[in-house]
Amino acid sequence: MLHAAAAPRAPDAMDIDIRAIDPQHEPLAPLYELVRDVYTTSDQMSETFAEKFPAPAALAAEIDDVCGRPGAVFLVATAGGRLQGYVALKPRRPERLRHTADLQLGVRSGARGQRIGSALLRAALDRAAHSGVVELVYLMVRADNLPAIRLYASTGFDRLATLQRDLRIDGRDCDGVLMRRFVGLPAAAGR
Repeated sequence: MLHAAAAPRAPDAMDIDIRAIDPQHEPLAPLYELVRDVYTTSDQMSETFAEKFPAPAALAAEIDDVCGRPGAVFLVATAGGRLQGYVALKPRRPERLRHTADLQLGVRSGARGQRIGSALLRAALDRAAHSGVVELVYLMVRADNLPAIRLYASTGFDRLATLQRDLRIDGRDCDGVLMRRFVGLPAAAGR
C-alpha cells in the first residue's frame, strides 16, 4: 500500500537549537544558503544579496569582522536539521562608540512566524548583557515591516525616529525606523 509523504513540518519553538558560530570551524555553505534565502525572499534589506555578498568569501569576511570585535554576538538557529535563522550584534569600531552595536536579524522564508526570530533576539541580547562590553543596540527596520517592529518593541527596543524616504526599492520610497535598546535592562526598563 502506498502512503502519501507527509508535508514538511514547519519548525516550532520547541525544536529550536541556538548556538554561537565558530568562524574557524563553521561550514560556510549552509550559512551562505541561509543568508541568500533571507535576502532573496524579502525586500526588507537595504542592500541586495548580490551587493552585500557577491561570493561566499564576502560572507566569510563579514563573519570574521563581526566575530573579531570585543562584545560581538553571532548566533544561528537550527530546527529540523537545518539552519533557520541568524542574528548578529556588531559592536562599532570607534573607541567612543564601542559600547554600542548594530543588530541584524534574518529568518529563512519558510520558518518566519515560528518564533525563531524572537528566540534568536532574546539569546543575543542575553549574551550581550553578559559580555559587559555592549550597552546599547541599534537597528533599522522598514516602517512597513510591522511584524519586525512588534518583535523589537516586545523585547524592549524603543522607536527613536522615523526616517522618511530612507530606502528606495524599484522606484518606491520607503520610510525607515531607527530603534534602540539598552542592554542589561529588563524589556520595560529601557523605555
